Amino acid sequence: MITATIVWGTAAVIYAVFWVWYVGLKGKLSATDVEQYMQRFEAAGLPADKLGNLHQFLAKDDGREWFMVNLLELKSPKRESAKLLQSYSKVFMAGMLKRAGHPFFIANAKAKNIENLHCEQADNWTSSGIVRYRSRRDFAETLLDTFGSEHHGNKLAALEKTFAFPATTSLLMGSPRVLLAMGLALIAALTQIAFL
Repeated sequence: MITATIVWGTAAVIYAVFWVWYVGLKGKLSATDVEQYMQRFEAAGLPADKLGNLHQFLAKDDGREWFMVNLLELKSPKRESAKLLQSYSKVFMAGMLKRAGHPFFIANAKAKNIENLHCEQADNWTSSGIVRYRSRRDFAETLLDTFGSEHHGNKLAALEKTFAFPATTSLLMGSPRVLLAMGLALIAALTQIAFL
């Protein structure tokens, strides 16, 4: 007979393993870490105009998850560009997943901008997406894996323009941490009811 201790203990262990993977244990970047990453970025040939923003972003690391907000406009013909972007995404997301990164929101545009304020050239978007990163450390590693790669070339070939900025949340509904905890609790409760 399965005991309640085994049922709930198993659920707790599964969630603990998930937590370690999803939240991570490495903590925020030190000043030494930041400088080492900046040296690697320079050696990889990242554009000089991007290095300042990257340095500031990494130097202000709080060790928490964050989200990249993306706007994308595909080149014409859009079908071919969509295929190139999809081939990029498969490789990129595979690298993200091992670092607990994942798409959080993806949507296709259904009209031009409804509101413009001093951004008249920023229109004609094809889609938008929000991608979750476990940490700024993971972002730095992902960037080094991506920049200059063949799959990154596919992204550049697919896009007419893109706009992306990092953001941290002040309100987040539906975090996988909460959803998995609720799901495991439900499964454990139903298991207990069925077998005890």
